[in-house]
Amino acid sequence: MTATVEVRRAGWTGELWSAIEPIHLEILQHPFITGLTSGELAPEAFVRFLAQDTYYVNEYARSLAMLSATAPNMALTRSLLQHAAGAVTAESGLHAELVDMIDAPAGVLTEVLPTPTAAAYVDFVTARVHSGSFFEGLCAVLPCMWVYAEVGRHLVAAGSPHPTYQRWIDSYAGSDYLDEVERVLADVDVLARDVAEVERQRGVDIAIAATRYEWMFWDSAYRGEEWPTLV
Repeated sequence: MTATVEVRRAGWTGELWSAIEPIHLEILQHPFITGLTSGELAPEAFVRFLAQDTYYVNEYARSLAMLSATAPNMALTRSLLQHAAGAVTAESGLHAELVDMIDAPAGVLTEVLPTPTAAAYVDFVTARVHSGSFFEGLCAVLPCMWVYAEVGRHLVAAGSPHPTYQRWIDSYAGSDYLDEVERVLADVDVLARDVAEVERQRGVDIAIAATRYEWMFWDSAYRGEEWPTLV
């Protein structure tokens, strides 16, 4: 499947997508992602991904809730809270369903040691949310929700012969999730009009780094990344 991106947006998020699009194309070409539609992705790699995603989503939802409390308008407060609730639902519901479908070992989602990549990504997002401006924190969380939406939209066109992978694809290509992300993006465009150019550029830099972490996250699951044994 040729990796293509058909995202064309006006406003500041259109400029932002132009900056992160090259990384997104690399994500679409990664063997983890192409293995979802071919059905050739090793089940153990997908289980590793689900376990690390469970760890990440728990912290990601907290970051979204933190941002919602400091949002400059009610539209963003509502959008971020809704997305935080959706993230928790995915962690508690979708992940458990997928683990059952793929017949993973018991406790795989509850006994999670974060990989170096997952730990670093969480720390990166948390630091921007707690120490940066609201806009900087928003740019740190935005790539996760947006990249997943575009990955889902891309993969659903091809589908997957593997029912577990198809279920994952459908969840992120569904209208409920895509509409939720669109609401956040529209709110970001409104907010960006009143943000200074220097801060918008910092936001782009942060979003680029977060999108790189997205690639690294899938790559770490594919490779079976572990902490080095030093003693």
